[in-house]
Amino acid sequence: MREQPVLRRTDMGLLWISQFVNTAGLMALVPIMPLYMASLGASDATVGVWAGAAIAAPALPLAITTPLWGRLGDRIGPKWMVVRALLGLCLAMALMAAAGSPLGLLAARIVQGTFGGVVEAAAAYVGSAASEGSRGRALGRSYSATAAGALAGPVAGGMLVATGDLRPLLIGIALAALLLGAVCVVRLRNPHDARRSPAGAEPVRAGLVSVGARIGWIPLAGGFLAFFGVYGLIPIYAGFVTELVAEPQQAGPWVGGLHAVMWGGTLVGSLWWGRVNDRTGLPLRTLVIASGITAVTVLAQAAVGWLPALVPLRFIQGFCFAALAQSLLLYASQRAGQHERAGYVGVANSFLLGGQFLGPLLAGGAMVLLTPSVGVLITGICVAATALLLSAPAIAAARAAGSGSARVPAIPFVPQHWRTRSGGRLAGPRRPRLRNWSRPGRRVRGQGPGHVPAVSPHAATARPRDPRSRAG
Repeated sequence: MREQPVLRRTDMGLLWISQFVNTAGLMALVPIMPLYMASLGASDATVGVWAGAAIAAPALPLAITTPLWGRLGDRIGPKWMVVRALLGLCLAMALMAAAGSPLGLLAARIVQGTFGGVVEAAAAYVGSAASEGSRGRALGRSYSATAAGALAGPVAGGMLVATGDLRPLLIGIALAALLLGAVCVVRLRNPHDARRSPAGAEPVRAGLVSVGARIGWIPLAGGFLAFFGVYGLIPIYAGFVTELVAEPQQAGPWVGGLHAVMWGGTLVGSLWWGRVNDRTGLPLRTLVIASGITAVTVLAQAAVGWLPALVPLRFIQGFCFAALAQSLLLYASQRAGQHERAGYVGVANSFLLGGQFLGPLLAGGAMVLLTPSVGVLITGICVAATALLLSAPAIAAARAAGSGSARVPAIPFVPQHWRTRSGGRLAGPRRPRLRNWSRPGRRVRGQGPGHVPAVSPHAATARPRDPRSRAG
């Protein structure tokens, strides 16, 4: 039976605003974290250590708890996981505003990773609520909010840091999260009630290891490697750009501008790749294509010594980066039953978050031994390994889809009407038609009364048509 779409526009709007507020608020704080740590009393010798620890702190508890929250969402409904994440964000921001020391801020960031995770909760909700034919577009719209927040957040943080007090910003984010949580309680609806699902409608919920095996360890490892490489590029990129500028004071504007260009490409690409995934139904193939192009752009940046050339490369990198997370999450949701998608999406998300945590941590430490250019090259190789690792599973998935379904897998960059004449399905063998056929009693020009009409060589296998079925 075909799934009925249950993701309403109001639901999608609430999720979009929630993710935007979450990402914009956090990204406003991340670029200026060293300055905020210094205002809390960190010394010049330790401010970098405190800032790095605070930036990385939420990722590890978030990677651990996301699968657990997803499984709980399968039981009580993903709506309540979105509400829980918004309330967790509110609590974490209030603790950050009240923190009077670097250690207090670090503890608040750990609380954020443990009880927050608005983006991850929204992705689990979309994976559960959207119908099969629109889940890719819904995930694309969902991640466009993250890109928009990442683009707007640093701008807001840069404007507010001049005031010397970031507490109004933190309190404002906490209040916005509290208000959105209250609205979601009233307006957001659960896509299903797992406790009242009919007997036998869903498989028995498996353990986390079993869920990972059913998704596939190779796709999960590929997502980890992709995020490891892309996020590992972040602490390296400032030093890389500094090597290319003529004067060191020009590095800041160039780093900020290239960062904005990349997230602008992500904002545009999120929607486009979602449509591609819905047309093809093959998110692993999308993941291979997007990770391959992302790797090429990163490697090209390592080889280019001209700053203006980095602008289009960063835009293409961001455009293709937009496909990575949503494609893996869509693939995980395809492997799950209707009432266990939140848990599957949570497991896939935990691998992405693991790469997001370890990439910057290890890359920043490796810069003691490596030059920034070599670091950029290594991160590009990690992303390229994703495309190579997933090539075989992607080909197998495409063959399985082609043999088990009448749907024609759409090819990216090729218009739909070029691929099929039957609206996305394989056209069956054409019915042979009689040639020079005419109704009895009606003479055709050039034929005498005793003329025998010529027929197609396949006419013997064709089903004869009743002449009376033709319009007078």
